[in-house]
Amino acid sequence: MVLSRQEILTRMTEYDVTHQKNLVITPLFYQKHEDIFDADSVDLRLGCHFLLPKSLDQPFFSPDRTSATSLHVKVHVPLGQFLVVPAHQTILGATLEFIKLPSDVSGQVLTKSSVARTFIVVETAPWIHPQYRGCLTLEIANVSNTPVLLYPGRPICQLVLMHLARSEGQVSIKASKKQKKDSDIKPDTNYFGPVYPEAPKFKNPHEDLFQIGVTRITRFRRTEMFPTKHGWRESRPKD
Repeated sequence: MVLSRQEILTRMTEYDVTHQKNLVITPLFYQKHEDIFDADSVDLRLGCHFLLPKSLDQPFFSPDRTSATSLHVKVHVPLGQFLVVPAHQTILGATLEFIKLPSDVSGQVLTKSSVARTFIVVETAPWIHPQYRGCLTLEIANVSNTPVLLYPGRPICQLVLMHLARSEGQVSIKASKKQKKDSDIKPDTNYFGPVYPEAPKFKNPHEDLFQIGVTRITRFRRTEMFPTKHGWRESRPKD
């Protein structure tokens, strides 16, 4: 069930921050609720920090443990300045707002319709799990043929929140046995508490494949050539 504007405001204002139903979205800038709250969503603004794609020194990209530092370059754009997103480029940004979801609420980020009509597509991977804490990393793609200017601080996406319903089995168990509290559910710590956009985190390919029984894999190795008295020789392969 999608949370209504009234339910969102109630969870934000009537519960203490330590309460398991409390919802935090901060900072919010508006004069009237209607400025940023639709009937079923909240407008979020673009933050000042970005990860831009880096030119690689090899003709391919392999998702592995080195990806978090090898694929992007960090950029800070102050409020009042703009970032140029070239045509057909994708960057990583973050929301200006810090989000704290309770244990019974999950979320989804959608591109604002006005932004989508400029051929900018925004996602956040795309699901937000219960008990998430942090600024949301946004995948921002310019799918047009023209560079687009992005100004930090402007509304860029909508946050839709949904209630996590219990199954009938859970309800029946609760009647006969003390049920485990929602607040005891451990949050996903892969992306927990970020205030900047975060690069993807991967394991190495052989680690993922070993989990399904694959014990031999093919790897691409890059070599270097160096001169010797007897001509050019190949150096040791690099991992």
